[in-house]
Amino acid sequence: MTQQHHEGGTMPLLLSRSDLSPLAADDEALDDVIDAVQESLLRSHAGDRGESVFAGVGLSNGDELTSQLGASSDGASVRLFPRIVRGVRRNAWLGIQIDGAAGEVESMIALDDLNELRTSVPAAVGVRYLAPEHATTLTVLGSGAQAASHLRTFVRVMPGLETVRVWSPTKAHRDAFADDMSERLQVGVTAMDTVETAVDGADVITAAGRTTPGESAVPDPTVVRAGTLFVSVTAAGLNLLPLGARLAVPTTQRPELVAHGFASGFLRDGPPPAPPDALELAEVIRNRHSARRSPAETVVYELAAPYLWDLPILTWITDWAKRHGAGTTFDFSD
Repeated sequence: MTQQHHEGGTMPLLLSRSDLSPLAADDEALDDVIDAVQESLLRSHAGDRGESVFAGVGLSNGDELTSQLGASSDGASVRLFPRIVRGVRRNAWLGIQIDGAAGEVESMIALDDLNELRTSVPAAVGVRYLAPEHATTLTVLGSGAQAASHLRTFVRVMPGLETVRVWSPTKAHRDAFADDMSERLQVGVTAMDTVETAVDGADVITAAGRTTPGESAVPDPTVVRAGTLFVSVTAAGLNLLPLGARLAVPTTQRPELVAHGFASGFLRDGPPPAPPDALELAEVIRNRHSARRSPAETVVYELAAPYLWDLPILTWITDWAKRHGAGTTFDFSD
């Protein structure tokens, strides 16, 4: 549907899960959103840091409704999602894109099938620049929606990928993941019996299934091959640092954290600043630093901080919908 206009500007677009199902199923479309997040990172690094509010409030069912509000010169966004209760949920994941100049809602987006892009896309940007040269082997630690999304985006930035291994604590889950993703991506995915065999010799490892902050995804870090890239969203690879691994972050120019707090005590304190010797991915992208000081240097790429990834992702979704005539226009103020 063509977006309509009113006296104050363009009418907002309502995008349901069914409206966005073709986009959610299109792996090739991920190339554009990976590029969009990369460009957003470079703008933040150049000084457009923006602001963020990251918080969660308790619900009577034991869940925690989590929200992130972010704003930069590109506009603003709000993302709402449940954090604790698992299983089938309807009308629980929502993204709102806001015009930064007019302060008006541009779109309201069902994120049922797209919420995981919030971590998997910036992770893929890191893999694009920090993976070992000629990387062929990827290990996925996890077998849920996050793991599937990480694998889908990593395939787009690892042109030499030949082997994928998966490990998660439940055999049935990892076996099903291997079968489903092998068929979908036409890449051989093998379920491994132990985390040690899964990571042995891997060029890239992603701890996509870890949600407990600070919990090590690989309890024995000595089994990780020197020179590997370890991708983490919850500080799951910090036990590699005492062995000489180098910590990498997207940028030290993170948005100002205007407010932060969770009713459950989750992430009770705000994220600490990145250490001064951390490698900044943005500096690697701009060719100011090398990803490694030697081929044997292991890199831990850590994403555990409230960056402004939501806005470029929501903008990508909205732009796709406009091009394909998807969604329904509405006007709250009519």
